[in-house]
Amino acid sequence: MGEKLFEYPKPLGLIDKILRISTSGDDLILDSFAGSGTTAHAVLALNKEDGGNRKFILVECEDYADKVTAERVRRVIKGVPNAKDAALKEGLGGSFTYCDLGEDISIENLLKGNNLPSFDELAAYAFYTATGQTLAKVQHGADYLIGETDKYRVHLVYKPDLAFMRGNESALNMPLARSIAKAREDSKKTALVFASQKFMGQKELTEMGIVFCQLPYALHRIVGA
Repeated sequence: MGEKLFEYPKPLGLIDKILRISTSGDDLILDSFAGSGTTAHAVLALNKEDGGNRKFILVECEDYADKVTAERVRRVIKGVPNAKDAALKEGLGGSFTYCDLGEDISIENLLKGNNLPSFDELAAYAFYTATGQTLAKVQHGADYLIGETDKYRVHLVYKPDLAFMRGNESALNMPLARSIAKAREDSKKTALVFASQKFMGQKELTEMGIVFCQLPYALHRIVGA
């Protein structure tokens, strides 16, 4: 191994050429070995040039992911004062979100009550699996509302506490269902309610505009565990 962090980084020109040949203006580009972030740089540069809206997902498992990979993307977006290239000096524009992987949400642990995920962790996971959309911020709203889309209001009746999850408080009961139904009346959105159990039939809930998703089995079906 050499002394450089990346002995053989991807050439920016090569990635640019590949993108020109193989992508159109709104494609999604995945790089599972992001390294120094060349792929993101090339995507942003090409978007700047042709007005495209290409998006990228970079995956990097090494400890330099933030300080090297993401930092390069930040500088490319905001501008590099000492760059010789005028566009790079000014900044290519665009945006991205940097994420760390959290702890694995294990179905077995949910069933046994071991190492239960935090409310926000499970909320983000449940919201994504139910809607296919990322939850930027958990709402912690009334009636366990965690977020909504243009079609759904998503609720999560959950606490990372085994006693709570095994008790009646964790159930979707009629008072809670009525409150959720009333809150959705104006929007006409379907309410998706994740809870450990329910005290009424789905037929009643359907008439109220509510779909019940049982924890942890709703997640169990989705992840195929």
